[in-house]
Amino acid sequence: MHPGGSTLGLRGLLAALLATMCLAAADAAYVLETPEYILPCSRSDPKLNDCVKRLFNHLRPYLIRGIPEIDVPPVEPLSINKLYMENGHGPVRVRAAFNNVTAFGASNYSINNVKADVPHWKIELHLTIPRIEVKGQYEVTGNVLLFPVRSKGDFWAAFSDIKSIATINGHEIFQDGIKFLKIQSIGADFNLGKSRFKIKDVINRSNLLGEAMNRFLNENADVIIDEMKPAAAASISRHFTGFLNKAFLKIPVDIWLTE
Repeated sequence: MHPGGSTLGLRGLLAALLATMCLAAADAAYVLETPEYILPCSRSDPKLNDCVKRLFNHLRPYLIRGIPEIDVPPVEPLSINKLYMENGHGPVRVRAAFNNVTAFGASNYSINNVKADVPHWKIELHLTIPRIEVKGQYEVTGNVLLFPVRSKGDFWAAFSDIKSIATINGHEIFQDGIKFLKIQSIGADFNLGKSRFKIKDVINRSNLLGEAMNRFLNENADVIIDEMKPAAAASISRHFTGFLNKAFLKIPVDIWLTE
């Protein structure tokens, strides 16, 4: 026997074990069997839109507590580290940064209508949410109705009777020979029934000024929201594009959309 034969044999065994572990880890990265949180749909189903609606509504209780196997965190409450918005035209011209944002109520959505264009991987979701409460830290600079604004501190907001249309645009990709849907973008539009705001400004510490700012925000909520809606929708869409890709890039298309 070669003097190093036993060593080479051990190395070969270790290499084989390592390769096996790597393959097992790769397999574990994907969902290979239909999980309980998925209600599969068929491409040929004449009522495919209704099936996709059931699929998204069925997901709701699982999203509340999160789905660890595909790295989807709980959405109740929904935590967002950073959101940026900028509006450079109209009477509200501001840059806004929001940090440590926590939202309550987002999981209480209802999908009311779906339009699924599978050949072009476009899914339009019409949904409603009764109420969302949001809190966190903010920093705003710019001009509102010709008045310069610089404000920083804590904020709280409540929105009710939310109606939204979210359009998911994607394309097929292959990973290890398995087909997945990758989200390219999410278009979002929304309307709010009522809005309430409360801020605690740490720059303008005067109680009088702080109360004036809170009064202004609430009395002009509709104008401010209309002006900031495109920037808000773009920021939220960027966040949820990444959020949804965590799931779609671990669940093969054939698991949730059969031939």
